[in-house]
Amino acid sequence: MKVPNYRFYIAVTLPILILSGIWLLARTANLAPEKVRVSKQVKRAERNKVGTKDKTPKTKEFTIAVVGDVMFDRRVKSAIAAGGAKWPFAKTASKLKSDLTIANLESSLSTAGSPTTGKDVVFQGTPEGVNSLKLANIDVVGLANNHALDYGLPSLKETRNRLKQNGIKFAGAGANKYEAYEPAIKKVGDLKVGFLSFSDVIPFNSFPSEKLPGIAPARDSSKVASKIKDLSKKTDLQIVAFHWGIEYEDYPTGKQKELAVAAIDAGADLVIGHHPHVTQGIAIYKGRMILYSLGNFVFDRYKTKTAQTFIFRMNIDYKGEFTFVRIIPVFISSSGQPAIMIGGEAKTILARVKQISGKYSKYLTTDKDTLVIDNSDKKIK
Repeated sequence: MKVPNYRFYIAVTLPILILSGIWLLARTANLAPEKVRVSKQVKRAERNKVGTKDKTPKTKEFTIAVVGDVMFDRRVKSAIAAGGAKWPFAKTASKLKSDLTIANLESSLSTAGSPTTGKDVVFQGTPEGVNSLKLANIDVVGLANNHALDYGLPSLKETRNRLKQNGIKFAGAGANKYEAYEPAIKKVGDLKVGFLSFSDVIPFNSFPSEKLPGIAPARDSSKVASKIKDLSKKTDLQIVAFHWGIEYEDYPTGKQKELAVAAIDAGADLVIGHHPHVTQGIAIYKGRMILYSLGNFVFDRYKTKTAQTFIFRMNIDYKGEFTFVRIIPVFISSSGQPAIMIGGEAKTILARVKQISGKYSKYLTTDKDTLVIDNSDKKIK
């Protein structure tokens, strides 16, 4: 029997094994730095996260003041011409001071354009109204309403420009759908607060497209939710305003409730409403406030019911949770000037707020001539 030549096999195999080992060592050496680099990149990305959602901000809490419809035409325009820009808010401006004050602008601030044919009520507010807004410390206005385009695109453009020139943020209407959906972003301390304005009440000339002007529609709740989610990627808190409901009705419709819930589910920290010209109740969902209608504020009127309104003030923290609410009763003169109420008139207005708030009225307690909600322990959900 022939004996195998082991020396031959060893001589052939050993160099192959040595070369394989050298190749593996080189491969490992080349890969190791790459693994280290990836690890460093991940850590660097984590360190470079920006925005207060990833860290505790310096601004732990701030104040918000909100009012309803502000309209600078008809008797209000005449009163401003006679009494100056201070007149509309002369009796309420001190209660509007806050870190962030918001209103619904229900008329233009322009002399441009011509009235829309076929629309029964059209407003053309005096340009002097922008000075009234500034004197009242109003920071942001919603433009998504059924009067934004009463005098066409020239009037809306002039209004937007005038607001911009005077440092007042706005959202909700523009020369095309991109401008209409564009949010307002306001810095409050080191927080970014986003604001969106939508309307469920849309005149025939106000549906925006890529080339046509209009207001941000609220007809599709999923589209609304998508815009809020997009905004929440850029901001720390989100406030959403809706022009909705039925005029002179005390209670919200099913559509109002649907949109409010969809907005909060999408990330809204406060939902505010207007259009009915009367106040509607408050509600709370997932610890977020809903104001179904703030009614009128600066608006000439013919009915007592449309004259009863309020200033809504709220303390809110950087997580979007409210800690304190105060509702200040207001009565509007026939020429459109709001004034703070005390005594019997205050009780009448506040009693109505409690009545129309239904089950949520249990959270409202009387504090002198106002209603308050104390949620400092954050137990109200």
